[in-house]
Amino acid sequence: MAHVCRRVEIGRSGSTPETMVKWEGSPIPAPYMYFRTTSTVAYAEICAPGDLLNASWGDVVGCAIAAGETVGISLIIADPIATLATFELAFKSCAVAKIGGHADRIQVSLSTGQQPNKDWHR
Repeated sequence: MAHVCRRVEIGRSGSTPETMVKWEGSPIPAPYMYFRTTSTVAYAEICAPGDLLNASWGDVVGCAIAAGETVGISLIIADPIATLATFELAFKSCAVAKIGGHADRIQVSLSTGQQPNKDWHR
Protein backbone atom coordinates (compact mmCIF):
# COMPACT_ATOMS: atom_id res chain seq x y z
CA MET A 1 0.00 0.00 0.00
CA ALA A 2 1.19 3.53 -0.74
CA HIS A 3 2.46 5.95 1.88
CA VAL A 4 -0.07 8.48 3.09
CA CYS A 5 0.72 11.73 4.89
CA ARG A 6 -1.57 13.56 7.29
CA ARG A 7 -1.04 16.72 9.28
CA VAL A 8 -2.19 17.09 12.86
CA GLU A 9 -2.21 20.19 15.03
CA ILE A 10 -0.15 19.53 18.15
CA GLY A 11 -0.48 22.93 19.81
CA ARG A 12 -0.76 26.68 19.37
CA SER A 13 0.75 29.74 20.93
CA GLY A 14 0.07 33.44 21.10
CA SER A 15 -2.71 35.64 19.97
CA THR A 16 -1.65 38.26 17.44
CA PRO A 17 -4.20 40.98 16.68
CA GLU A 18 -4.93 41.82 13.04
CA THR A 19 -6.96 44.65 11.51
CA MET A 20 -8.48 45.23 8.10
CA VAL A 21 -10.36 48.20 6.61
CA LYS A 22 -13.27 47.60 4.27
CA TRP A 23 -15.06 50.32 2.39
CA GLU A 24 -18.78 49.61 2.58
CA GLY A 25 -22.00 51.36 1.78
CA SER A 26 -23.69 53.01 -1.11
CA PRO A 27 -23.87 55.55 -2.70
CA ILE A 28 -20.95 56.91 -0.62
CA PRO A 29 -18.74 54.16 0.84
CA ALA A 30 -17.36 54.59 4.34
CA PRO A 31 -14.40 52.82 5.95
CA TYR A 32 -15.16 50.12 8.54
CA MET A 33 -12.50 48.53 10.71
CA TYR A 34 -12.55 44.73 11.14
CA PHE A 35 -10.60 42.76 13.76
CA ARG A 36 -9.44 39.20 14.44
CA THR A 37 -6.60 37.38 16.17
CA THR A 38 -4.31 34.66 14.89
CA SER A 39 -2.15 32.11 16.65
CA THR A 40 1.03 30.36 15.58
CA VAL A 41 0.22 26.66 15.27
CA ALA A 42 2.64 23.73 15.51
CA TYR A 43 1.90 20.80 13.21
CA ALA A 44 3.24 17.28 12.99
CA GLU A 45 3.13 15.69 9.57
CA ILE A 46 2.83 11.93 9.88
CA CYS A 47 3.64 9.67 6.92
CA ALA A 48 3.21 5.89 6.88
CA PRO A 49 1.62 3.12 4.83
CA GLY A 50 -2.07 3.92 4.50
CA ASP A 51 -3.33 0.75 6.20
CA LEU A 52 -1.06 1.31 9.22
CA LEU A 53 -2.05 4.97 9.50
CA ASN A 54 -5.77 4.18 9.23
CA ALA A 55 -5.63 1.39 11.81
CA SER A 56 -3.54 3.35 14.31
CA TRP A 57 -4.57 6.97 13.72
CA GLY A 58 -5.92 7.58 17.23
CA ASP A 59 -2.71 6.28 18.83
CA VAL A 60 -0.56 8.22 16.34
CA VAL A 61 -2.35 11.49 17.12
CA GLY A 62 -2.07 10.83 20.86
CA CYS A 63 1.66 10.18 20.54
CA ALA A 64 2.18 13.31 18.43
CA ILE A 65 0.41 15.48 21.00
CA ALA A 66 2.32 13.84 23.87
CA ALA A 67 5.64 14.33 22.06
CA GLY A 68 4.73 17.97 21.45
CA GLU A 69 4.07 18.47 25.14
CA THR A 70 7.35 16.71 26.02
CA VAL A 71 9.41 18.94 23.73
CA GLY A 72 7.39 22.08 24.40
CA ILE A 73 5.10 23.78 21.90
CA SER A 74 6.94 27.10 22.28
CA LEU A 75 10.26 25.44 21.35
CA ILE A 76 8.71 23.74 18.33
CA ILE A 77 7.21 27.03 17.18
CA ALA A 78 10.54 28.83 17.67
CA ASP A 79 12.54 26.28 15.64
CA PRO A 80 10.77 23.17 14.29
CA ILE A 81 13.92 21.86 12.58
CA ALA A 82 16.06 22.04 15.72
CA THR A 83 13.43 20.29 17.86
CA LEU A 84 12.65 17.50 15.37
CA ALA A 85 15.17 14.97 16.76
CA THR A 86 13.84 15.31 20.31
CA PHE A 87 10.23 15.24 19.09
CA GLU A 88 10.90 12.15 16.99
CA LEU A 89 12.49 10.32 19.93
CA ALA A 90 9.51 11.05 22.20
CA PHE A 91 7.05 10.17 19.41
CA LYS A 92 8.74 6.85 18.55
CA SER A 93 8.91 5.78 22.22
CA CYS A 94 5.18 6.36 22.58
CA ALA A 95 4.34 4.76 19.20
CA VAL A 96 6.34 1.60 19.98
CA ALA A 97 4.49 1.27 23.29
CA LYS A 98 1.09 1.64 21.58
CA ILE A 99 1.48 -0.09 18.19
CA GLY A 100 4.66 -2.14 18.54
CA GLY A 101 7.28 -2.76 15.88
CA HIS A 102 5.25 -1.15 13.12
CA ALA A 103 6.17 2.23 14.62
CA ASP A 104 9.43 2.08 12.63
CA ARG A 105 7.37 2.49 9.46
CA ILE A 106 6.10 5.91 10.57
CA GLN A 107 7.93 9.10 9.59
CA VAL A 108 7.33 12.48 11.23
CA SER A 109 8.20 16.08 10.47
CA LEU A 110 7.31 19.39 12.11
CA SER A 111 6.09 22.70 10.73
CA THR A 112 4.37 25.86 11.86
CA GLY A 113 1.79 28.22 10.41
CA GLN A 114 -0.56 31.07 11.23
CA GLN A 115 -4.20 30.21 11.92
CA PRO A 116 -7.06 32.64 12.61
CA ASN A 117 -8.74 32.16 15.97
CA LYS A 118 -12.03 33.70 14.79
CA ASP A 119 -13.51 35.20 11.64
CA TRP A 120 -13.24 38.92 10.96
CA HIS A 121 -15.66 41.05 13.01
CA ARG A 122 -16.30 44.76 13.54
